[in-house]
Amino acid sequence: MRLGQTLALFALILALLTGMSFLGYRYLTLASEYRARNMIHLSLVHDAMDILAANPVIRPEAARQIKVLAERADAQAHWCIDNLSMVERKGFELLGASAALDLCHQGIEETHKMTALLDQLLQEDAIRQSGANSPFARNLQLLASVERLERLSHAFHPHVNMIEDRLVRIVEGGTAVISLCLALFFVGLSRQMIRSWQTQAQQTRDLNRMTQRVAAAMGASGDGFAIFDDENRLVTCNDTYRELSHAHPEEVKPGMSLGEILVGAVHAGHYALHGSTPEEFAASYNLRIESRDFRAETQLELAGDRHIIARVNETDFGDKVVTRSEITQLVRNERQQREAAEALKEAKDRIEQQSLRDPLTKLANRRHLDQELARRLSHETVTLVRIDLDRFKKINDILGHEAGDFVLCHVADVLRKHTKSGDLPARVGGDEYVILCQAGTTLRQAEVLAKRVLAEVLQPVSWGNKRCNFGASFGVACGEAGAMSASELLSNADAALYRAKASGRATVEVFTSEMRQEAQAERALADQLQEALERGEIVPFYHTQHDARTWHLAGLEVLARWDHPSLGVLPPSRFLGLAKQLGLEAEIDGQIFEAAVQQVTALRDMDIHVPRVAFNVSAPRIMEPGFLDTVQSRIPDNRDQFAFEILESISCEEGDDALIFCIDTLKDMGFQIDMDDFGSGHASINGVLNIEPHAIKIDRNIIFPLGKSERAERMVASVVDLAHTLDVKIIAEGVDTLDKAKLLRQIGCDTLQGFYFSKPRSFADLKLNLLGVDQDRSVI
Repeated sequence: MRLGQTLALFALILALLTGMSFLGYRYLTLASEYRARNMIHLSLVHDAMDILAANPVIRPEAARQIKVLAERADAQAHWCIDNLSMVERKGFELLGASAALDLCHQGIEETHKMTALLDQLLQEDAIRQSGANSPFARNLQLLASVERLERLSHAFHPHVNMIEDRLVRIVEGGTAVISLCLALFFVGLSRQMIRSWQTQAQQTRDLNRMTQRVAAAMGASGDGFAIFDDENRLVTCNDTYRELSHAHPEEVKPGMSLGEILVGAVHAGHYALHGSTPEEFAASYNLRIESRDFRAETQLELAGDRHIIARVNETDFGDKVVTRSEITQLVRNERQQREAAEALKEAKDRIEQQSLRDPLTKLANRRHLDQELARRLSHETVTLVRIDLDRFKKINDILGHEAGDFVLCHVADVLRKHTKSGDLPARVGGDEYVILCQAGTTLRQAEVLAKRVLAEVLQPVSWGNKRCNFGASFGVACGEAGAMSASELLSNADAALYRAKASGRATVEVFTSEMRQEAQAERALADQLQEALERGEIVPFYHTQHDARTWHLAGLEVLARWDHPSLGVLPPSRFLGLAKQLGLEAEIDGQIFEAAVQQVTALRDMDIHVPRVAFNVSAPRIMEPGFLDTVQSRIPDNRDQFAFEILESISCEEGDDALIFCIDTLKDMGFQIDMDDFGSGHASINGVLNIEPHAIKIDRNIIFPLGKSERAERMVASVVDLAHTLDVKIIAEGVDTLDKAKLLRQIGCDTLQGFYFSKPRSFADLKLNLLGVDQDRSVI
């Protein structure tokens, strides 16, 4: 009855195990299908984004392609919801998948919105719409909708991972519980068998000695079996015992003592002695027999890498029942497991080492650097050198990524060459390196090391038949143990590195207390910038532009300034970078545009004629979503009197469709376009032809040498001739002397700007100055 109950319990456990495996497999299969649908959905969204990127203005054909992609993406989201039975849906919700299903619903809703927008674009008159319904505006709305679909698709992926992790944990936990139940079952069964054996032993105790010998021999017949009498002489044994006890089994005969059998086997080479003499080995075994330690097991190694376990049990009459079991395969398996475990540990150690290495350069990676930096900063002063390559992007863009990888490995070799055994050179980014100097390195020593590395890095290297010209900037910093965190030390080195780049690159800068104060001041400015916008402290300043023939007022260039209550008027270099980091560029643009329009309107109401107003703007800023809407809303009237100077040396000649489209849109709105910094950077004739600006502003670095350099005069004259050939106006900035003004007028420049005429000034100062001109309009 008990055996039947035990078997029933065992069957129940197996049923539970099978059921759990089936359910786990079913849900894991569903999770895998969800992952595949998610990847298809994400791929379709990326295809739609590629079409949008290739079509700044969505035409019907592109709209139809995107609509097909949207419908296919919608089918993936519908499958994830509609393909679940009620039971499966409840199971997924218990696993925490409600958020994932909600994302599917959101994706369906967003796809329907995008389809409705595409239907509007497919209407015959869609291309002729304007304002909020213009193709460009619809394109921005469509791009925003596709980006939201992309975010939903990305957000779905972690939920699938979470569901799979929970399923794995449930299956593993269930298996562990069932395994425990099975273990308890077998323990109980073993205990029951032991009790049964004890009962049987009690019942057979009264049998005579021969009955015990026969029963013992029969019970142990599966292994090597022998019975010795109370004088330790062999009574009987089976063939397995002879084979496991002696190299020559036929020499084991009844009547021999246990010691005689052992000594004969030792001298016949049956046992592996491991350096012991035959006499020592035999004496050790006989000592165990004489101590009557019969219940202990003895593991013996035979020749030929064979292994046995010998057990001795004594009967009530003094007889010994000896069994020998061969465990060769078990020992070999255990040995293989140990070897495998050791190999696994070695592999784990190798993987751990590899995880601390940059795969390309074989230097330490960021993880290794962080670990070592944290360890050293806990008990010693640490000095490090931060390195950033200069002009590396050009190598990638022009020569390709293989050349870029070659340069990165070359720099790594330079670092290995110039560092010592206690230094840790690491690659922590694309073209960023750090040298963690050995203990005791001073700032001066680190600076010398950086200069040695810089000197070699500046030597050009060849990639194939091409020369790779690049450089590097270095920042050196030091941190005392317990007084500075790793992030603070790296930030200090970054500050020194930025100073090196600002100083013209290819230099070494050491972090100083002055840099620390500058960093603290910059953080304080960042904290105050939002409030400054709310208080209206970001204001326009005006730099006058003058007709080269009459020197009358020809226009105003609008410059952003921060009228700080305690620091005074701050130039844009102090806060525009912070504004970009904080995402406040659009708000600053809006305030400057609106204030300038109001103030220029006020001047015109006072009968002060301002022919033209120019705003500085970077090419990337023009292409940002929302910029054109900001311009359109903040400058609603008289747009032909406002111009945008394209800042930075953006290579317009490469045919950046997005930039050209935005510039053309500004022109369509009525604004004029000036090309700034002509003669420096990438600005060229092809750029002028692509943009078709209203005016070209010659860079001040070309104007400064006038009067001292005939070459500069010829260059300016050539630019003027070129501009006039293309029917483009010329503005010369940086005019700081009367002689230069006269020379530029003689060369043929149309407009002059510079400190000779005025410096940038506030609206109040500008108004006073212009009011003074009312009495004499000839010269300002």
